[in-house]
Amino acid sequence: MNLKDRLDEKVVDNKDIERKIIQRVKERIRTGKYLTNFIFHAEEELKDELFLIVKEELDENFNLSINQIKDDFLERIFYEVFGLGILEIYLNDKEVTDIFIQDKEMIIVKKGEKIFLGEVFGTIEDVYLVVDRIKESSGKTIDQRMPFLNTKLYDGSRCSIVIPPVSDKVYISIRIFNCLDFCLDDLKKTGMFDNRICGLLIKFVNEKKNIIIAGGMGTGKTTLLNTLAKLIPKTEFINIIQDIPEIKLSGHPFVRLLTTRSKVREIDNEINQEKLLYETLRMMADRIIIGEVRDSISAYQMLQALNTGHKGSFGTIHADSAIDAFIRLETLAMEYKQISQTVIRKLISRVIDVVIFLENELDDESNILRRKIKEVALIDKELDEGGEFKLTYL
Repeated sequence: MNLKDRLDEKVVDNKDIERKIIQRVKERIRTGKYLTNFIFHAEEELKDELFLIVKEELDENFNLSINQIKDDFLERIFYEVFGLGILEIYLNDKEVTDIFIQDKEMIIVKKGEKIFLGEVFGTIEDVYLVVDRIKESSGKTIDQRMPFLNTKLYDGSRCSIVIPPVSDKVYISIRIFNCLDFCLDDLKKTGMFDNRICGLLIKFVNEKKNIIIAGGMGTGKTTLLNTLAKLIPKTEFINIIQDIPEIKLSGHPFVRLLTTRSKVREIDNEINQEKLLYETLRMMADRIIIGEVRDSISAYQMLQALNTGHKGSFGTIHADSAIDAFIRLETLAMEYKQISQTVIRKLISRVIDVVIFLENELDDESNILRRKIKEVALIDKELDEGGEFKLTYL
């Protein structure tokens, strides 16, 4: 019998009492002989043992019946002890796209709306426990010497952590990996684009255009890229290069996923996008997908990769408009190689065919109403007389 089967009655709904119960249970497990071999238990066995511990704690210290505690609270205790605590609730909520933690406070973004949850952690030690568990699962380091951590969670969500002394608080930012499994019709229903743009997107992929998807953070760049990539014929080889494994093409038989690796320890070798691009050019690939152009190395190497004849390739970049995407790509590439602006611009105009710019439509309170394609532009293969890019907006 699982936890749900045991609970029928309504509950104590007091946050202070819940926090005290959680702290008592965690302390009992930490100092007692309970669950000493929990790593060898199945999840249901752990939940059964935890049920008995909670019941004993309620009887002895809170004069409460186990039937007065709601099921989701017991689930939360389980995640507090063995997982990421309250984060688990929102990681499993398909309507939540972002989680932000500021010391003991939490904000979520649900259906585009920012929701302030207040203090959801009892102590700052509980926050650092979450940090430690994320660190341990990632195999990376975060401490006062290296107060930053960028990694992925077990479900693929992107996680960024900054801790004092470089910040005034512990900041955890999580981009939830729950919105990528769409087809074009799904995105069209959300209002991202209309029938005309939908037809253009299909045309670009079928005609093997090299596409750059641009936009700000959280505008749906990776989601659109992943959706367009699903249109690639299953007979083609696709090499995907990314910092964090976000792009998933499970239906394609010829997909190679390559992921960068930072240097965490002295004995580690850093594996950056430049190295992965070098390796991918030695592998047979019909198309190359760059998850995100983040720095000068990836910008220059992407241009070089597209210049080798890999038609129909994709990439994303942070930018404020279609033309800004080219300016940012140009600036980054020039930082890496001391090449003239004219040469870089000629290279960009010749290897990139289309830029798609995404933007969030916001309400008066800065909540996201929808993610929308604002600009679709073709780039001319030749610069104008002044050496500037020539764009045709569709």
